[in-house]
Amino acid sequence: MNTKEKVRNDILVGMKMYLDTCTMAILDAVIVKAVQNVEMTETTTLPATLDDTNQYIMNLFNTKKAPKLSPKTVAFYRSTLNEFMTLINKPLNKISQSDIEYYLLAKKPSNTNASLNNLRRNLSAFFTWMRKEKIISDNPCDGIEPYVIIEKPIDHMEATDMEQLKNGCTHVRDRALIEFMRSTAMRRGEVPLVKICDIDFRSGKLVIFGEKTQKYRTVFLDDVAIHYIQEYLKYRGVTEDSREPLFTHLRGDKTKALDVDGVYASIKDIARRAGMDRRVYPHLFRKTTATNICKRGGSEDAAGEYLGHAPRNVTGRHYTYKGDRYIEQIFHNYVEAV
Repeated sequence: MNTKEKVRNDILVGMKMYLDTCTMAILDAVIVKAVQNVEMTETTTLPATLDDTNQYIMNLFNTKKAPKLSPKTVAFYRSTLNEFMTLINKPLNKISQSDIEYYLLAKKPSNTNASLNNLRRNLSAFFTWMRKEKIISDNPCDGIEPYVIIEKPIDHMEATDMEQLKNGCTHVRDRALIEFMRSTAMRRGEVPLVKICDIDFRSGKLVIFGEKTQKYRTVFLDDVAIHYIQEYLKYRGVTEDSREPLFTHLRGDKTKALDVDGVYASIKDIARRAGMDRRVYPHLFRKTTATNICKRGGSEDAAGEYLGHAPRNVTGRHYTYKGDRYIEQIFHNYVEAV
């Protein structure tokens, strides 16, 4: 990091508590233009302490990178970094590969290989950001191979599981919820954002904002899902153009959206009442829908398109446009209840 970049970062860190994310981005652009033709040299100062160095880097991360990530991702990164810095008492810009290896070895007795890979991935993402900011020249995680994970069969529900699950639906909202999850394959964090009026009840089309991708995507409801959702709306006494949340609480404020934990708890309770001896959770519906697409003759790419996964290849990301008609075709061919 040269002197000019450090001055820019110092200004941004200093202004973070006074400005919102949008204004911070404007300020950053103004600084870049203002110092473009300015030469700066740093005067000699006393060496920074360990606390100063790490606090400065974390403040910079919180100012420049964290606002671009989901709160859940930021919390996971911070948890890993705090634990790492507690064990490895060094400035973050002096961390070596052996420090990363020591940390992972210390975590190994109480973690699976998958969990260790997640911790390594968090650290690697953070040090990649530091490298891009020119705080370090190399990512100390680059030379560390991921831990070997034995691939398990993909968890999903068979048709018989879905039929059994229906037996646990004792309220009209229960059946509406599981049919909605089956048909749309949405993430549980996306469900509370859906309003009744977002649904086109004639076509079943629903445009949602992807919790993970931070992009809009289209999903569909089949006739079965629409039927049970309409029954649920009749029970609530609301119309199809209502701006109320699609799924709400059964007690207390009945207009309040069912939150992420509520979606999880509701599905868990349905499975318990159905007497299922397997774990049932919101993400299981996504896995089941993807599996069914492939079982019914669809490709893995088709499954990914419907679930809203980002294309992995250059052509898919930059050159190929697939509109709602393509997603609708996948839905009718491979997802819709038969």
